[in-house]
Amino acid sequence: MKKHDVYIGGQRFTYDEYEYLLNSYKEGLSQTSLSIEKAFAEIEEYEYDIERTRDELAFKYFMTLPISEKNKIREIMHQIIVFYGSKACVFKGTVPDNPKQIEKIYNEYFSYFDEYLLYYAKFDHDGRFDKVATFHNLSDLFIILPSLKNAYDVAYNMKMDNLKAWDYATKLDDITISDTLKINDLVTASDVNRVEGYKKTNNDIYNASFTPTDKESVPVEMQKLFADYKDNFGLEILDPDEEKISYSERVRRCYQIFIKEAIFHIRFERIHPFNDGNGRTGRIILNHNLLKNKMAPVMITGIMSDDYKKYIDNYDVEGMAKFLMASSSQQLTNWTALAKAGIKVNKSNINPKNEKLAEIGESNYGKKLIKRINFLL
Repeated sequence: MKKHDVYIGGQRFTYDEYEYLLNSYKEGLSQTSLSIEKAFAEIEEYEYDIERTRDELAFKYFMTLPISEKNKIREIMHQIIVFYGSKACVFKGTVPDNPKQIEKIYNEYFSYFDEYLLYYAKFDHDGRFDKVATFHNLSDLFIILPSLKNAYDVAYNMKMDNLKAWDYATKLDDITISDTLKINDLVTASDVNRVEGYKKTNNDIYNASFTPTDKESVPVEMQKLFADYKDNFGLEILDPDEEKISYSERVRRCYQIFIKEAIFHIRFERIHPFNDGNGRTGRIILNHNLLKNKMAPVMITGIMSDDYKKYIDNYDVEGMAKFLMASSSQQLTNWTALAKAGIKVNKSNINPKNEKLAEIGESNYGKKLIKRINFLL
């Protein structure tokens, strides 16, 4: 079947260009939630602690040692890590006496230490391996590295949840209330404290001057919101791509679309229908609707969050509409520039294989890995 060109904001893109640009966009969208940005920032903090505490000279000296001595030092360091793991109840039981059993436990629970371990070896002034000093030095690594691994798992899972929710939304013609519930379920899928469906307890928004809708009133308010949206909130929504209309009329019609989306988004976020994931769910719906109306999606990053929150807090529809229109216009400019520059569409990047994602989930947790995550999709 022939793939037709796609028009966004009056600009024409080939189907392949649009598919590539949209997949690149969703990669950015998957990390623009404040919760996800915070999770990735936590990774950077732990990585900084590791960079600050590891000893490059010790590693270089270790690499000069005979193989037999290297193996012996590794074995001792593995025993120390397994000991700390036993104290932290990472695995059941005590540290076994058998070196092979210790290696089995290390490989099962602590293999992600391999990339860092030898930077924490200690040697005395005569170049001899200092087991006691190494024992104490590894206590710092045992505190930091599992925290880094956990922070990575949280950030990675939140990002993948966001991507799955976006992929689900983009397959829909219209987003209904039941679709909204499904999107939120996908967005929060990896959250151990997730609550299925609407919020079960009342929630507050930090530093907001308003109180979100009471949990008992959420179903009714959501029904009203979607009914009002279907009726365009009483606005006159006309096709901005209609032929033989003036430029000013075209801009006015575009602006009305952003007014409509601003009203929906502000009301949705003020209802705050879920215990968590309201911002991520709301922005997925917002961008789905913009694309449906042939408008470029928006990207709301951390540095834009103060203005974004202010418009919601003050119920400032016009401010939000102009804010969204400016962000959408910038996205369209970027897309147009990339298309004119002759972007190269890599099919393997558009639809990454699940096996590759699984491989990343199992690999070590260093800087190179984090960079791979950021640019994988």
